[in-house]
Amino acid sequence: MPRAARPDGKVIHSNLANGLYSAGAAFVGTPYSDSAIAGNSAGVFNADTSEVWPCFGGYDGSTESTENADCEYFEDTGYTPKSVPLPAGAAILGTPSYTWSLADCDASASTVNPCGQTNTWYEDDSNDSTDELLYIIEVTQGTAVIADSGTVDFGPNVYGGLSPAADVVIYGDQNFGTMGETGENNGNCEASFGYPLATNANPGSVYTVQANKTCVAPVAGLAKLTATTEIASPAYTALTRGTGGNGQTCTKTAPCYDVKYTVKYKLAQSWDINLE
Repeated sequence: MPRAARPDGKVIHSNLANGLYSAGAAFVGTPYSDSAIAGNSAGVFNADTSEVWPCFGGYDGSTESTENADCEYFEDTGYTPKSVPLPAGAAILGTPSYTWSLADCDASASTVNPCGQTNTWYEDDSNDSTDELLYIIEVTQGTAVIADSGTVDFGPNVYGGLSPAADVVIYGDQNFGTMGETGENNGNCEASFGYPLATNANPGSVYTVQANKTCVAPVAGLAKLTATTEIASPAYTALTRGTGGNGQTCTKTAPCYDVKYTVKYKLAQSWDINLE
């Protein structure tokens, strides 16, 4: 599932019209693919099981307590001491690439590790901290869908209305294809998670509304990644057991709730990669 973070970098708040502005997007390496450290065949992780990247610098030059404990230092052999605190405004990411291994990225089974990681960066000049932060990432080859996150609802937009403006990255590990499954919401076409809702309000945790897409296996050639970030106002409708919304049936004895969004601000970021 995609995750959102605000690095500690400082963005000058400009006189831009209220909105979301692209700062970059890439498909980069993932810790899952790095088995070189300590013979770890399942990837490289911190002690708390979080991934070692992306991670963001926090050192402000005054006290080491301001550092990110999982991203404290980098090595500089020409500097004394060699371990240099990672400063605020710095980030450690996987390497971006245009060409990727089709064999590594084709998730033909659920046991196949992600081959890469999506990173989409934007500046939040919306001044909207009350509406929901939504995110959708879809990967296509022509008309075929090889991945679709559905609509991920992060809850109220904590990055809106900050001064200076927030520089935000949304990232997630990614493979493409069916994972050996068939039908709608199979494989890398994500099914609903935490939805329908139990109450007519945000549950206080991240949830996903499925897109009702059917994934197929990737093939050699170009793949287009499209990430859509939205700030939107939710409206909730009660469902009775056996009825559905957004393709998801309510299976609870008590009523559950559907959600529809009115989009206030929207940013689409698209780029291509090559599978071979």
